[in-house]
Amino acid sequence: MSIPEPMTPNDCDLRGLPFMQLDVVRLIDSDLFALSTGEEFKAAVALWCKSWLQVPAASLPDDDRVLAHLSAAGSRWKKVKSLALRGWIKCADGRLYHPTVAEKALHAWKARTAQRERAAKRWQKKDEDTGNATASENDMPRHSDGTSHGNALERERERESKKKETLTSFVPPAEPSASEVEPAETVAETLPARPSPPDARTALFQLGLKAVRGLTGKSEAQSRSLIGKWLKACGDDASILNRVILDAADLRPAEPVAWIEAAVGQHSGRSPRDAERTRNKAAWLEGEMLEGF
Repeated sequence: MSIPEPMTPNDCDLRGLPFMQLDVVRLIDSDLFALSTGEEFKAAVALWCKSWLQVPAASLPDDDRVLAHLSAAGSRWKKVKSLALRGWIKCADGRLYHPTVAEKALHAWKARTAQRERAAKRWQKKDEDTGNATASENDMPRHSDGTSHGNALERERERESKKKETLTSFVPPAEPSASEVEPAETVAETLPARPSPPDARTALFQLGLKAVRGLTGKSEAQSRSLIGKWLKACGDDASILNRVILDAADLRPAEPVAWIEAAVGQHSGRSPRDAERTRNKAAWLEGEMLEGF
């Protein structure tokens, strides 16, 4: 009998995506639910969840010592192993895969890669608008929280809607055409004076401050200190930092401070080596699993 190929791509990495779909009908109707004890069922579900955060996702190492740890069964692993591993299949890469978990993982991986492609296009467009002809997808921070409710399309529409609402607070209203302008005397008589839109620096320390506090959970004083440091790195250009914070509010990365610093580094003229070092730090901080057992 031939050994099957791995059920998910070798770069399928869902760390940072805490949501895993659970098909309750299939679970309740399964042999595992009918045959397992509470301890066996607990170990089985623990392995499903742990495999979600392995690389490739939906896989486990074929090692009893590691499986005893991941299942939380410890010294009782041999007693629960048979039913805890029900449905798992050893594939050509030597790892164990669960077809149902792999099905859900592939769906989530497709959503994550699509989101990264959309984010890359937005960054590329911004670089083209500013005349940066050497920008590429690899120059942008790539780690984000991902899809928290399992429906990538719906979450994307929600993020775009929120971003548009935020942008309206930063962008002043369009000027009317010459044909639409009424004499100043008429306007003064019929319309009350309205306040001018805030400049970029005012918007940064009002709306931008709120966004940073929401992303990082830090106090107002700590958030102001971060904004001051980032603003200095941007050459005191508040409009650049406003755009970076808006992107962070849109993508909601797992490590927002490291993400923003990486993005600021691209605009501040730091060397590619420094920017890459910051991005690598953000990628390391996002990992939530101990690997290499």
